[in-house]
Amino acid sequence: MRTSTFLICCIAGLLHACANQTLTQSDPPPLCERADESGAVTRLAMIRKLQEDGRPYAALAHLDGSGVKGAAADLLRADILRRTGQITQARALYQGLLTTCMVGAGHHGLGILAGEEGRLTESLDHLQQARRALPVDARIRNDLGYALMLSGDLEGAKPELLTAQDLDPEDRKAASNLLMLFELLGDETRVAAIVQRYQIEPEELHRLRSEVGQIKSSKENRP
Repeated sequence: MRTSTFLICCIAGLLHACANQTLTQSDPPPLCERADESGAVTRLAMIRKLQEDGRPYAALAHLDGSGVKGAAADLLRADILRRTGQITQARALYQGLLTTCMVGAGHHGLGILAGEEGRLTESLDHLQQARRALPVDARIRNDLGYALMLSGDLEGAKPELLTAQDLDPEDRKAASNLLMLFELLGDETRVAAIVQRYQIEPEELHRLRSEVGQIKSSKENRP
């Protein structure tokens, strides 16, 4: 399968990726460390905010100085390393998460990395495993739906993206992906409903439709 540069870039932007990954399990497995009294959870949240504010190197420095250990810290470090291009180290950390309570986060991160490298089949496999581990995580459902859409499986993408929207109705990126899916399906009524609901500006709508055109073109060129 030939994967265009566009597809690699699209998967590289797989929605919110792992940046905000959280556990949704009410009864974590034994290997999952619980929040302690030292303020580790608060420190990690503050560090993640630095990353989300576009200061990944500052976030990494604070993480180094925090002394926080465990799966949650490893996930945050992997996310930062991935976003700063330190892929080998990020991959090793995501792989390590597969033996902890954060197995879903590990597969999510590995799925994003595979997508960024143009390995769509591998990306889909990891994202599907992430969904099985964390079925109510809107970001994972959204990312999986987007990857399925890029692969040409529009009917498979539809329930994933609709679930993501139901789980997080305010996520505009998820709404954009759903709009693109309905464009690909030729459902202009639902496209118009999303445009109205989320007040999507003409410039943004034009950009999304351009992406749809490139997805169609890539699909036609696929052997």
